[in-house]
Amino acid sequence: MLIIPFILGLSLWSSDTAADRGVFAELHDKTFEMLITGGHIPDSGTLIRHIVSIRTLNYIEYRGDNHFCSGVLVSSRAVLTAAHCVTDWFKAAMNPRSLLVVFGNTQRLGFYAIEECRRVDRLVLHPEYKRYKQNDLAVLQLSKRIPSNLINVRPMLMRHRSRATEGMHCITMGWGQVYPHGPYSNVIIYLEVMIRNHSFCEGKVTSYNRRGHLCAEADSFGAFCPGDMGGPLICRDWLAGIIGGSNLCEGGKALKFTNYSYHEKWIKGTVLALTGEANDRFSPAATLLLLSLLISSS
Repeated sequence: MLIIPFILGLSLWSSDTAADRGVFAELHDKTFEMLITGGHIPDSGTLIRHIVSIRTLNYIEYRGDNHFCSGVLVSSRAVLTAAHCVTDWFKAAMNPRSLLVVFGNTQRLGFYAIEECRRVDRLVLHPEYKRYKQNDLAVLQLSKRIPSNLINVRPMLMRHRSRATEGMHCITMGWGQVYPHGPYSNVIIYLEVMIRNHSFCEGKVTSYNRRGHLCAEADSFGAFCPGDMGGPLICRDWLAGIIGGSNLCEGGKALKFTNYSYHEKWIKGTVLALTGEANDRFSPAATLLLLSLLISSS
């Protein structure tokens, strides 16, 4: 996530490795903290319990260099992310068995135990997904459930019929590039944003769609970059949107998110169909409705 990068006159050491999903680079924590002005490195608080790092199954040179997108845990066995993260230019999906999801760790390059990662069994793309333009959503089914006794990992609250409204202050986060074409952040970075009306984003961000997108303004000059994509927009402790719609650093002041409330029915129905598990905070009426729809369509 690019948040006013301020490069001091230092000789920075990094180890870059070319890969089919971008350039991965190692950057030491102390150096990275000097590069960031106006951003925030969260402590082990509640919001970071929901975000996950999506990676290829095997790293290239060092642990964490295989991170390419972020995601949000929406049940004990499902992750919501951007569809463009797990598809190619022709919208063909990646082999889910080639993916690894790491959770409960704020450092991309840090050690993680076997209990803090899962392989992916299946992935489902939104049926009307248009790359970088509309319905940029995918759900990943994890190989096994994440136990509820892990205090640093929790599914994100998907509150029924909650909507982000103009003037609401929210937070987004990720492990994206710290400047365009630069290294990915080692530590997770979050950005505070305020929800704005649609006209604020129209003409400022590419392919903005009033029906499926949310518009926000960064409190400081910030942008999304590769590595951030698929991360959550969190408003008042519930999921409001997903970072998507670009493969480059995009933003400045105007930022777009895939709107959760607009896609709520598809997201919840897909999670339930894949895992047999409703989000812990689904309303009973919504759960019964989804079950009846699934039964009638089978």
